[in-house]
Amino acid sequence: MEEIETLEVIEITGAVIKQAPRDLKFPIPILPTHDPLSLTTHLILPKLKIMKPIPPQSRILLDHTAKTTNLHTPVKPLKTEHPPYPRRAREQGWHGRVIVRLKIAPNGKVESGSIHKSSGYPLLDDHAIKAATLWTFQSARNGGFPVAATVNIPIQFDLVQ
Repeated sequence: MEEIETLEVIEITGAVIKQAPRDLKFPIPILPTHDPLSLTTHLILPKLKIMKPIPPQSRILLDHTAKTTNLHTPVKPLKTEHPPYPRRAREQGWHGRVIVRLKIAPNGKVESGSIHKSSGYPLLDDHAIKAATLWTFQSARNGGFPVAATVNIPIQFDLVQ
């Protein structure tokens, strides 16, 4: 089983925004009433995204004594653009900690990302995962060779008054 390392917490702070009431007026749409099937011509069908199959991973020889002989180097973040604190979250007073799980390729780029633990607010989770998947890392090394790694990164969204 692969060992998952947890990196340091990344803190995102934002000021609370007092939400002012808004008066929104929208015109009522006029829909044709003579032919109920004509509504389907106005609907936009989603574009399907065809997923590429994941190629099988090649076998890599690992030095299982690398940690004890100091030949194992963990992943280090190089470029970490912090996610913006969403305005709607600041207006609603939402805050919390998201733990993002990233699978990092031997070249230091993020192969995939997922939410390991949610903050309880999908908006904060989405901003965290979108930012984290764009980061780059210094790859983990095992016996001097770059290897893939999986890390958990806690991202804390905090509000200040």
